[in-house]
Amino acid sequence: MSWQDRDGAPFGQQVWDRIDGAVEAAAAEARAGRRLLKVVGPLGFDARAGVAEDAPAAGEDEPEASDETHVHVPSVRPLPVLHRTFRLGARAVEALQRRGEPLALTEAAEAARRIARAEDRLLFEGHAGAGVRGLLEHPGLVEVPAGDWADPARAADALLAALAALDAAGRHGPYAAAVSPARFYQLFRPFPGSSLTPYQQLLPAFEGGIVKAPGLHDGAVVVVRSASGPQAVVGQELTAAYDGREGIFHLISLAESVTLLPGAAGSVALVR
Repeated sequence: MSWQDRDGAPFGQQVWDRIDGAVEAAAAEARAGRRLLKVVGPLGFDARAGVAEDAPAAGEDEPEASDETHVHVPSVRPLPVLHRTFRLGARAVEALQRRGEPLALTEAAEAARRIARAEDRLLFEGHAGAGVRGLLEHPGLVEVPAGDWADPARAADALLAALAALDAAGRHGPYAAAVSPARFYQLFRPFPGSSLTPYQQLLPAFEGGIVKAPGLHDGAVVVVRSASGPQAVVGQELTAAYDGREGIFHLISLAESVTLLPGAAGSVALVR
């Protein structure tokens, strides 16, 4: 029996397909972190940690003699669960199944968007209570001043400076960038006397793309999008589960689990 308990719901796969479609579309609309980072997984609902390479235990150096026993431990990152519940009208479900009426899934879509925003906050800002450090606290973070992007040339210069700083740190790409909404739209302002925009100019340098990140209040995050860069680890992909009935409403839970696996020091730049 699945933890989602969908078999316990008094409606069929047709309804679940509608819910799944609405949830997937709404989450994709709001997410930025997964478009910025390489994604590992999904590993499954039972996965409770994202594990990186083994390293010598704290306080222990690598022994020089090959016959000595030494201790290595994995670098473990918690995989917190993000969860919200929404209500689905029993009458609306009956109307779909008996009469073919459209199923209003506004609450489902909004719950999915809220989880997607919480996911981005986790990946970018981290969560102290969950023991997750975000991209803005990445080891060896390279910082570059943003300046005023009202001038298209300054917008291009700031993002190119981030690439130059990463390259100088020994991180040679490929690169991807997430940009706060206000600055993202400034990338589409043409250079004076030209139809060329900073977005068009910069895109060839960002093989992983330049994405709008509503979770960023200001500035941009540039990452190395390779095995040495940070990665998003997904345990449970966002999915719906049946929670039972409350009066004339069905209760549906949305849940996912995700964490940030840091990359090598110096593989993230912050433009602010």
